[in-house]
Amino acid sequence: MYRALMLFLALTFSPAVVAAQQPCTPDARHVVNELYRHILERGADPGSAGWVQQLESGQSTVRDIVRSIAKSPEHIQRFHKTEAGEGTPYERSVAQLYRHLLGRQPDTTGQRVHAELVQRCGPEAVIDRIIDSNEYDQQF
Repeated sequence: MYRALMLFLALTFSPAVVAAQQPCTPDARHVVNELYRHILERGADPGSAGWVQQLESGQSTVRDIVRSIAKSPEHIQRFHKTEAGEGTPYERSVAQLYRHLLGRQPDTTGQRVHAELVQRCGPEAVIDRIIDSNEYDQQF
């Protein structure tokens, strides 16, 4: 009875738990379309066919493609810049990386530390750190 109640509460109050229970799709086109939508904030274009082919053939994993899209010239140009009013340059860029790669807002310390890392090493270092993190492994 206790387990059933806890499961009910978890499913009721945690959309992430419900989403985690959804089956994975074997449709590579769907996966790539969702990656474009989530990371680039736009629909996939004809160039995405290469990613679909790599997924279908097993040449690349979803993680590989996430990393490549996040490090793409388009993503870097559109989302990695410093903006007026930031306490630490690149704070807003780091917040977008967290949303694009982890699906959440950064905590204050993580945002500051990663903004400083962008300044020293570029956005690619932060992208690698996030994608190689335990949190990313646990979520995806």
